[in-house]
Amino acid sequence: MMPRETSMAAVSRSGKLRLWIVVIAFLAYMVAFFDRANVSVLIANQNFTDAFGITANKSAQGLLLTAFLLFYGITCFFAGPVVHRFGTRKALGYGLLSWAIFMAVMGSVSAVAILLACRALLGIGEAVLGPSISKLVQSWFPVRERAKVNGTWFIGLLIAQIVAPPLITGLVTSFGWRASFYFLALIGLIPVVVSFLFVYDSPTKHPRITREELAHISEGRTENGADHGKSAGGFGFLKESNFWLVVVIYAIVNAVSWGMMGWMPTYYKATLGFSFARMGLIAALPYLVGAVSVILFTPLMDRFNSRAPFTVIGCLGFAVCLFAAMGIAHQAPAVVVFCVANIFFMPVIPSLFTILQNTTRSTEIANATGFFNGISYSFASVFPFLMGVLYTSTGNLKNGFYLLVLMTLLAIVMGIPLIRHRL
Repeated sequence: MMPRETSMAAVSRSGKLRLWIVVIAFLAYMVAFFDRANVSVLIANQNFTDAFGITANKSAQGLLLTAFLLFYGITCFFAGPVVHRFGTRKALGYGLLSWAIFMAVMGSVSAVAILLACRALLGIGEAVLGPSISKLVQSWFPVRERAKVNGTWFIGLLIAQIVAPPLITGLVTSFGWRASFYFLALIGLIPVVVSFLFVYDSPTKHPRITREELAHISEGRTENGADHGKSAGGFGFLKESNFWLVVVIYAIVNAVSWGMMGWMPTYYKATLGFSFARMGLIAALPYLVGAVSVILFTPLMDRFNSRAPFTVIGCLGFAVCLFAAMGIAHQAPAVVVFCVANIFFMPVIPSLFTILQNTTRSTEIANATGFFNGISYSFASVFPFLMGVLYTSTGNLKNGFYLLVLMTLLAIVMGIPLIRHRL
């Protein structure tokens, strides 16, 4: 791995404007996952579920998560062409603005039907995030920097998951559940400002870009074939077997991630016996160690120019730990095992995005990421609801987590060909 001093010196010599892409990617994913995690925490709060009449209906609670995921997944198929048509700056900026608006509306309603509709609209608004950031990363960074950049925005995502549980439980305890929506609406305006002030669709459009930074960004472009082809918005990636392997793995990883994020707060409270206030702090710990894992392992992916082995090993370690955790009844040991599981699991998503960006033409990356997200999230949308159904019908939330273990084992099998292709 390149020493930090050398790496920072290289950035200084070539220019620093691309660091704004890191900033917007970090902020956008952090805000997105604050918004997504909010309801996951709230369904463990009886005042919230009583307000909407769903306290006894675990399936309805799961449907609040599924509504977002389903509409997010469907809209992702169309988000790529929108990004190509209007550009990443406008698509991302106005998309971010819509998130803040919908969060404010959700804080003011009392009907579950309206809440479900707003969750669906939030999913539609967030669909531009993946294609926009993926296109910006591919446009603004050389091949050898992309895993680190993807790791950085993923850390923003993880910080949201670390901070969200204690923050939201604190807001709910002090000011009521509506305050959590209003607070997240306010902080959601920060990346809107950054996007419109500092983000440009491509380096060549930036008025202050230097020739040195343009040359640095262009390094390695011809090695991975990402810039072949001239017509923007193509769909040639649909013919590539590697694309479909990555999509299947990401679909499974998404299903597992949303199953975990949606029901872990309830598992901590209902199964392990944590109080609501303490649950908020405990739920953050696995994501904290996961963030450290991402910081450590994504530079290694770039150093060895290999991501697939990290994907397979990560899924295997996670499956073993999650299965083991279900057999632990004591609070502290169970939380420790969940933390170890996330050490394995968290670097998997940045590795998958980097494989996608390194194997897809620049003229197709927004569309490819849209399909990548669309298929994955549409598949994943079923799992929070399905886990709620299993919980309601069997009375045991562990059955839903055993389902996630089985799905992760399938991801391992699908990842073996990617290792053979040295991706």
